[in-house]
Order: sequence, then structure tokens, then C-alpha cells
Amino acid sequence: MIQDDNDVLEPPINFSMVDEGIFRSGFPQPPNFPFLKTLQLRSIIYLCPEPYPEENLEFLRSQNIQLFQFGIEGKKEASSLAALIPKQTILEALKVLIDVRNHPVLIHCKRGKHRTGCLVGVLRKFQNWCLTSVFEEYQRFAGAKSRTTDLRFIETFDVVGLRDCLYGIIHHYYRLAYYASKKRSLILYTQAQQDMQTHQHYKP
Repeated sequence: MIQDDNDVLEPPINFSMVDEGIFRSGFPQPPNFPFLKTLQLRSIIYLCPEPYPEENLEFLRSQNIQLFQFGIEGKKEASSLAALIPKQTILEALKVLIDVRNHPVLIHCKRGKHRTGCLVGVLRKFQNWCLTSVFEEYQRFAGAKSRTTDLRFIETFDVVGLRDCLYGIIHHYYRLAYYASKKRSLILYTQAQQDMQTHQHYKP
């Protein structure tokens, strides 16, 4: 992407658009900051346990970008699948990801392959993608370093509970909006009645 004849905007490694308002990449470096500005990000989801570099934090502060950190170790092997990829951590990250109030949002780990690929993979399941398409997208970014443990995690991840939770939240907010609207209508009606009585009282 070119800003002018002398200034080339450089995206982070493995950068791509996931969906409207959702992006993915490897770890952004200072030369990538001008490019990130063009995305007008509200949030960054960071999937590594290491502290965020001060230079990156300063950039986030300058752009009013909120950082959500979910520390997932970049392990290749472990005694169990749960030890490799903590389901609850991915679930919490997914909740942040699907909340449009956080969009535009960038997801990243170190290389934008495995941890980022797992989060995007469960997002695709939430979006009702077929597993074949989910796996193809994961492997497109992971390449030769594709991990069967990641694919198994995505395949077995249950998004039904999250979908039910989301529907419950939406229903709750609809109820709040409905009752707030009814209350406002009652206040306006009462105020109109009072105005009419006042007008009749002072009618010559």
C-alpha cells in the first residue's frame, strides 16, 4: 500500500483481513506503525504471555487503542491438548473478538500462525464455516509448520455455549431497551397530560 511517492506503508508479517473490522498478523514492529494507523484500530488482541514492548504501548496510547492480552504459551508439545491451548483463554479472547464495540481489531501473536490461527479458526466455527474451509485457512498461514494439535483443538472446540450466551446477552439488552422505551413513553405521556391541565387551568 502506497501513501505517496516516497512513503511506502509496510504491513506486519502475515497480515490479512479476516472479516469486516477484523484483521490478523504477526507481531507488529515500529516500521509497521504507519500502516496500522490507516486501519483506525480500536483494539488489539495479543495472544502471547510476554509483556508488550514499551514502544508498542506508546503507539497504542498515541492512537487510543485498547490492548487485550491473553497469555498463551507457544508450546509445540504438552501432556494434553488443554495444556497446549487453554480453551477458557481462547473463549475469553473470542468474546472480545466478536464484540463489535472493539472493532476495528487486530489479532496477533508472534508470527501470526498458530495461536492467531486457533482464535481465527474458532471464530470461523462461530460463523458456521465448514471444517474443510476452516482448516484450509489455518494451513494457508501456518504453511509447513501446520500443527495437528491446533487443528484438533479447532475441531473439538464447542461454540454452542458461547452462541447461547451471546443470544442471552442480546435478549437481555433488547428487554432493557424495550422497558426503557416504555418508561420514556409513559414519562412523555404524563408530561403531556400535565401540560394540557395547566393550559386548561389558565384558559381565559
